[in-house]
Amino acid sequence: MGMMKRGRWFDWLLPLLLGLPLTMPLWRWGQVACTHDGHLHYHRVAALKYMWEQGLFFSRWMPDLAFGYGYPFFLYREPLPLYSVLLPHVAGLSLPAASNLFYAVCLLMGGLGMFLWVRDVFGLWSGLVSSMAYMAAPYVLIDALIRGNSPESLGLAVMPWVLWLARRFLLYRTRGAFLGALLGLMVLGLSHNISVLLFAPTLLVYLLGLGWLARMNWRVVVGRTVLLLVLGFGLTVWYTGAAVLELDEVTITQSTTTRNNDFHFNYATLDEIFSKVQPEDRLAINRPLPIRIGWVPVGLAVLGLLSVFWQRGRERRGHVVLMGVAAGLFMLMTLEVTNPLWEALPLIDFVQFPWRFVGRMALPVALLAGVLFADRGVDQPQRRRGLPSEEARSFLGGFILHPS
Repeated sequence: MGMMKRGRWFDWLLPLLLGLPLTMPLWRWGQVACTHDGHLHYHRVAALKYMWEQGLFFSRWMPDLAFGYGYPFFLYREPLPLYSVLLPHVAGLSLPAASNLFYAVCLLMGGLGMFLWVRDVFGLWSGLVSSMAYMAAPYVLIDALIRGNSPESLGLAVMPWVLWLARRFLLYRTRGAFLGALLGLMVLGLSHNISVLLFAPTLLVYLLGLGWLARMNWRVVVGRTVLLLVLGFGLTVWYTGAAVLELDEVTITQSTTTRNNDFHFNYATLDEIFSKVQPEDRLAINRPLPIRIGWVPVGLAVLGLLSVFWQRGRERRGHVVLMGVAAGLFMLMTLEVTNPLWEALPLIDFVQFPWRFVGRMALPVALLAGVLFADRGVDQPQRRRGLPSEEARSFLGGFILHPS
């Protein structure tokens, strides 16, 4: 029993300890990094704090923006990243410290979620390697330390948690996994609407593929998947629904039609994605944004793909194939060759930058990077990690949650 308890604590603690060095640039509590968008979020939190002090704890209209004329900021922008900085600030932390703490927590929590997801399928060592690969992914670090993109940083941190919990719910109907996945989808919906647009179809395909790998009844798979997606994203319909219905009431089109934000001018190239790390030039002005995936994780991911030929277990082999296909598709979506698809799909122009898919590519690449270190145990090793009994899993009953 003692060994089990120590193992559980250590499992959760180790990826956080390994990820701490990556957060070192954020340890300067008295100053914030000079980033592309960080100053915008900084001033928005200050305006939100003033609104908070006047007793207005949430409003879709922020009265002190736009030189005091007010602005319908939360009509289309996500509230949770700003509140995640605001609450520690009003609790006593300085605004720079609260801002740095937010990005550090996003980096570490994304790694922990990746660890838990991969550990369930491939074992402890795979989880640790995948966790490090995800936290150290160039795009993830760029979002926090160069772009200062707090909404996307939180979105990238949440996605591995949703995949971990959604998988447990689909396969084992655990109450905690169901509620946790709902919470994760709600957090994602209030964190970064572009991530919702890209992650929803990803999660749908993943759960359907997982159900097929587990040879589950297709009605059960579809029922549980629809239940999770509808309820999860439905919890934020008061925000997302209003944002979609009132697109014509704000000048949101300017965020997709200017040259900087028009997807036609923001494709990546293979040379850029697979470029090596360049020496830092401190004298350069307006340095180009380094959108790359990293040679080390790509090399490990290729070896992980090849391991499909000797991986034990249908689910493990299926994960390798699914993640390989996902990484390939995400990479393809960054390239100009997919321009007809970008022009045809509805709402995708709000993604603005096709190179965002490099960030989505980081997730399957991180999983594949850890596959080579999978343990030799039986398939679905999570059965040894304290999942509840079959009786405890049955909590809603009915057709949708009927055992497969």
